[in-house]
Amino acid sequence: MLGLGTAASGLVQPPSAGADPALVAAVEAPGQAPNITSRAQWGADESIRSRAPMYDNGIKAGIVHHTAGVNDYAQQDSAAIVRSIYDYHTRTLGWSDIAYNALVDKYGQVFEGRFGGMTRSVQGTHTGGFNRNTWAVCMIGEFDAVGPTPVQVRTVGRLLGWRLAMDGVDPQGSIALTSDGGPYTRFPQGAAVNLPCIFAHRDVSDTDCPGNLGYALMNQIRDIAARFNKHLSAQDLAQSLQGSAIYDRWRAMGGVNSALGAPTSPESQGAGATRYVIFEKGAMYWSPASGAQPVTGAIYAAWGTLGYEHSALGLPTSAEIQEPGWAVQNFQHGTLNFDRGSRALVSVIDGVAGLVPPPSAGGPPVQLERFSPARNRV
Repeated sequence: MLGLGTAASGLVQPPSAGADPALVAAVEAPGQAPNITSRAQWGADESIRSRAPMYDNGIKAGIVHHTAGVNDYAQQDSAAIVRSIYDYHTRTLGWSDIAYNALVDKYGQVFEGRFGGMTRSVQGTHTGGFNRNTWAVCMIGEFDAVGPTPVQVRTVGRLLGWRLAMDGVDPQGSIALTSDGGPYTRFPQGAAVNLPCIFAHRDVSDTDCPGNLGYALMNQIRDIAARFNKHLSAQDLAQSLQGSAIYDRWRAMGGVNSALGAPTSPESQGAGATRYVIFEKGAMYWSPASGAQPVTGAIYAAWGTLGYEHSALGLPTSAEIQEPGWAVQNFQHGTLNFDRGSRALVSVIDGVAGLVPPPSAGGPPVQLERFSPARNRV
């Protein structure tokens, strides 16, 4: 009775650390995260992290840094640069992890920084006296003689706008932060300092970071962040999807009255050529091989638990097929089968059936978080 899929060809591999230039030119809508290279993708050795992440009670400001390293690097070299920074921070300086929450290279590639979840308030070691309740982005390069590239500046602004919006922070506003003191800031412990909601390392420390030419672009970064800080309405999101295969399938299903409901995200980049949109009650995934297919309910949650299109199942190739006692959905390498009576979910891959564990208490991972899950572990 269970539909058997074709033989599984192994796990769908995540994109390589080298950025695809097409991703940089992807739709840039407010509230849309840039494509992010995960720690696994840039090759983080998780064994050299020395403790679990520390979490603050929210983010109040973003901070801009630079690495002060070389500017003459190729696109494929950036992952190795991030690895070397990680190694220096942990093995040489003795810090628990890489200092920054994210890094951006001159090609607009974004790299996940400190472990613990990009959408959570992970405390870094990037800005002496002001690590609490802040989120740091480091531009790869040295910007006293040469400025950051336009795509680097745009990506930094977009990234900060996306992240600060989660905590309701106005990128063009100001905030009073209390210094924790220490040797790496000029403000003593307990001093209240009024700062822009996006400020530079040099604003609180005796350093020229992020370089004179990088610092000159801080207002531009704030302006870009403000643009991407806005949340789109369901109507705006629907309009942004027009002309896409996902939009056409959603409309054919009944639009807002369909099993998916209204869109809650712009169209986003998945693995390889995959595109997806999140809706109130599920998601729609598209690829050249699978077409546009909806995923909802228990089958959607189970597929997310397994890893979405990165799982051994791959992408959906049909909508749910409803039967009196069960529902099945076909995927590239198998099926997911939901028993209405027992509420059990069974995957069938390469003819082998297995029970899918229930989602965690927080539900399946967020699709936009194509980087390390927010797990409190070493």
